[in-house]
Amino acid sequence: MSFPSRGQMEKIIKSSVYRISPFHRNWLIYTNDQTWVAKKIRSRTHHHWWLHVDQELRRRGFRYMPKIKSDQNWMLTPLIKGEMCQYTHLEDTKKVMKVLALFHVRGRRLQMPPANKAAFLLTHRLHERLVQFYQILNEAPHIGGEEGDLLRTYGMEFYRYGLKAWERLAAFPLEKWNLKEYYSHCLAHRDLASHNWIIDQEGKAWLIDFDTANYDYQLGDVWQISTRILSSNHWSPQVYEQIISTYEQIKPLTSWEKKALSILFLFPNEVYRELMGLIKRKPGYTLKNTLPYVKRLIQERDQWHSFTKQIHTW
Repeated sequence: MSFPSRGQMEKIIKSSVYRISPFHRNWLIYTNDQTWVAKKIRSRTHHHWWLHVDQELRRRGFRYMPKIKSDQNWMLTPLIKGEMCQYTHLEDTKKVMKVLALFHVRGRRLQMPPANKAAFLLTHRLHERLVQFYQILNEAPHIGGEEGDLLRTYGMEFYRYGLKAWERLAAFPLEKWNLKEYYSHCLAHRDLASHNWIIDQEGKAWLIDFDTANYDYQLGDVWQISTRILSSNHWSPQVYEQIISTYEQIKPLTSWEKKALSILFLFPNEVYRELMGLIKRKPGYTLKNTLPYVKRLIQERDQWHSFTKQIHTW
C-alpha cells in the first residue's frame, strides 16, 4: 500500500499536516482544521473523467458526496463523521434509496463523454460472472476448506439458477436498453456495498467511492442495492416494497423496468460474488465474515425463491 508523504498532502490541501495513519486500506490525513481521507488514484483517466462528472452533478444540485482535492496520484476527501450504513436498518435503507434516486435523476444525459470507448456494462458483467462461476465450478474437486465443500454441494444448483436467469434476460431486450442508457450518458455507481454509504451524525446519507462509476444501466444499481438489502433482511417482500416505493417517489420505474428487475432477482449474484471472492482470496473476503454470509444465503434460498415468485406477479 503506497504511503502518502506529508509534503504531497500539504501541497494538495494547502494546510499543515501533523499526522498520517492507515484507514480501511486508505489513509487519514490530520490537520488542525480538518481530517481527510487520502486514496491512491488507480486510474488517472477515470479520475480525470470523474472530476468533470462530479462538478456537473454538483451544478445540477446533487451534493450527497464529499468534495474532492487531488493531484495526479492522490485523491483527498473530508472525513465524514458517522457510521457505515447498515442494510438491516430500514430507516437507513430508505435514506440511501432516496439519495440513489437523486443520483440517478441528476446523472442522466450528462455532457461529459465516456472515459473509455468501451465500458464493462451490466449485461457484460452478468455474463462474465456466470462464466467465471462455471470455470471455478470445474475446479471444485481441487478446492479445499469449507468453501470447497459448499461449492461441491451447492455450486451446480446455483449455476443452474444463474443460467436460467441469464437465458431469460437474453430473451428480454436488456442489452438494448443497457446500450441506450450508456450512449445517453446515464450514470451508475456500480458498487453499492453498505460500506460505500455513510450516515453522518445528523442522519444524512453520503455516497462515496466512485472508482467503478460509469455510464451504464441505472436499473443495475437498483437491482444491486436491493439484492444486498434483501439478503440482509431474509428476502422480505415488505422491505422490498418500502425501499422501492422510496426510490420511486423520486424516480418512478416503468412497467418494463419492473419486469426486468424481477428477472434480475433470479440471478444469484450474491452467492457467486461472495463464494468466488472467498475461494480466490480477494481482499475483503474472509473466512470469519464471508463464509457465514455465504452459508446464510444458501440456507435462505427458499425465502429467495418465494420472494422472486411474489414480485413476478406484482
